[in-house]
Amino acid sequence: MTNSRIKRLLSGCLSLAFLWACSPDKQNTASTWPTFGHDVSNSKFSALTAIDTANVTQLKEAWRFEDSTDGGGVYFNPVMMDNRVIGLMPSNKLVAMDAATGKRLWEFAPDSSDISNWSKGMTYHAGNPDRIFLISGGTLYSINAENGTVMKDFGHNGRVDFYEGLEVTDAMRAQVAVSSNAPGVVYNDLFIVGCKVPDELPSTPGDIRAFNINTGKLEWVFHVIPKPGEFGADTWSPNARERNGGANCWGGMALDEKRGIVFVPTASPSFDFYGADRPGQNLFANCLLALEAKTGKRIWHFQTTHHDLWDRDNGSPPNLVTVKRDGKAIDAVALVTKMGFLFLFDRETGESLFEVKEVPVDTVSRMPGEKPWPTQPIPVNPPFARQGYQEKFFGGSSAWIKEEIAKNKYKTGIYEPPSMEGSIILPTAHGGSNWGGAAVNPQTNILFVNAIDMPWILKLTDLKKIREANQLNPEILYRTYCSSCHGADKKGGAGPDLTSRAKNYKSAQIASILRKGAPPMPSFKFLSEQQIAAIAAYVRDTVAQQSFETAGIPENNEPYGFNGYNFYLDPENHPAIAPPFGTLTAIDLNTGNIVWQVPLGEDLRFKKMGIPNSGTFNRGGGIATAGGLIFIGATDDNMLRAFDQRTGKVLWEYQLPGMASSIPSTYAIGNKQYVVVSVNGEQANNFKGGYIAFAIP
Repeated sequence: MTNSRIKRLLSGCLSLAFLWACSPDKQNTASTWPTFGHDVSNSKFSALTAIDTANVTQLKEAWRFEDSTDGGGVYFNPVMMDNRVIGLMPSNKLVAMDAATGKRLWEFAPDSSDISNWSKGMTYHAGNPDRIFLISGGTLYSINAENGTVMKDFGHNGRVDFYEGLEVTDAMRAQVAVSSNAPGVVYNDLFIVGCKVPDELPSTPGDIRAFNINTGKLEWVFHVIPKPGEFGADTWSPNARERNGGANCWGGMALDEKRGIVFVPTASPSFDFYGADRPGQNLFANCLLALEAKTGKRIWHFQTTHHDLWDRDNGSPPNLVTVKRDGKAIDAVALVTKMGFLFLFDRETGESLFEVKEVPVDTVSRMPGEKPWPTQPIPVNPPFARQGYQEKFFGGSSAWIKEEIAKNKYKTGIYEPPSMEGSIILPTAHGGSNWGGAAVNPQTNILFVNAIDMPWILKLTDLKKIREANQLNPEILYRTYCSSCHGADKKGGAGPDLTSRAKNYKSAQIASILRKGAPPMPSFKFLSEQQIAAIAAYVRDTVAQQSFETAGIPENNEPYGFNGYNFYLDPENHPAIAPPFGTLTAIDLNTGNIVWQVPLGEDLRFKKMGIPNSGTFNRGGGIATAGGLIFIGATDDNMLRAFDQRTGKVLWEYQLPGMASSIPSTYAIGNKQYVVVSVNGEQANNFKGGYIAFAIP
């Protein structure tokens, strides 16, 4: 699509949106942000036009609401209804704020004092009264949106055990943590939701469930790892539901209310990187599922990775769109993936609207018993992330990289089976696209998606040797298992700053987090109690407590683990690839072609070297508006930016006090439009984490 065509379409979009926003019967719909991703189709699109490409440079901070204690990460996409902005704080309290001033109206504290479960959103349901469905820890709450109190007619005193309907025995609950870090959807009187289960073993199948919104009663369950006799059971070993887990939905869903279809993206099986104990294609892991919302019955499915060995979850919520083909409008569902692929399907039939080829891949594994699947599905439309660690991507470190690859015999393709010798992966488990997903302007049919373009080194590890060695040096343990995300200095990077946050937790709490994991951080339950205690003490700058000094049997007795989420770095500690390291891409949904792609983020180290627009690691997503803008934080340079939808040009940027690892929201009070985003706490800036809103004065 040419830029001139985009301009014409966008001009028409602005006119229609202005009329929509000013029409009395549409005012509430256009002015609010009623649910995660704005609507159940997950468009992440607002029809508001008060902030546009001409005046966005006038945006100023309007208000901020900061947590009361030293906080950490907050990943929440806030909802705005009835002049209330509702969001989760780093302290795990749900807070309602006045949408015009940021003044606190009410707060709700979940029962558990456990660390936050990396929740990205809640489900808001308009009724009498309006209800909020929030999963915190292992509990599903129904909360009165007007005052923040629990709805006592729901479940047991406003609460439902979130293990309900899952096959986890009481004896296993301590080892198998179940929660949710993505909201569900409401269809008629059903709350349909996925869950987060351990990526490591032991785990449990992450079945999709529906609860009655009034009573909390479990209404239906879809088995993501089929039971014997169910469709797809033959793609697993006979005892898969007892042995394996995962295949859960942690990215969020989309709902076609008219057709009564819920679209559910699923994750990889557990354990992510070794599958000898789960031979076969492994349905319905790594799928886009179309389920009948009323019953949970499968209508169709498409598997994006067969027998996943690379943690290629479908972590992005799908987008419901309408595309043009041969002059006809087709209602479709789009899915962006960690692989940097855009898949597009007919909503009713599951027919792929872009050709997909089953491409032969490497099936030679060095791991005992592993049988990789012989083909993988690859769409013919252009990917939005670099594919494979190819020499043309190496950049200034090319000589060193080629020497390292030759010396270590690293494999570098996109579907190389993992091994203990190691391989360099691109795209990675971080993406391509990740949970932030895509935003869509439905008037222009342009999809906007942010992606990571940095390589990752993946090595499987022999857990038996780790257990036998029982390395107890705290610094070595921390650097081995934690520094790749939290930094060698504990001040953060891909993960949050630990220098102040950890001091708020007792050693026993940190030990519990290490055992259970705190998504996206994996569990380290394969370590001994002594090792876990040593890491906890190192993080808190204390001596390991006596109560942890007795060596225990690790909960995970699996044969293999992995080396952690480690980006592949050159000797200068830079990503071993040419920039950009992060991108924002516009894709024409009618054709699948890329309209433009620009770097997302700025690494100041490269800017000082005379290399601007490097792009950076990014986690979170963007939103599109009828004002012709894309608002996105997500980058680890702590910026919030507004891009021009037509060109990808940055029109406005603002230095935040922390990383916005989240999806913004936009809404209007009267004639004033606001943009609000959740921001992580950052000790260096004396910011405890919370929400910051912007408007034109």
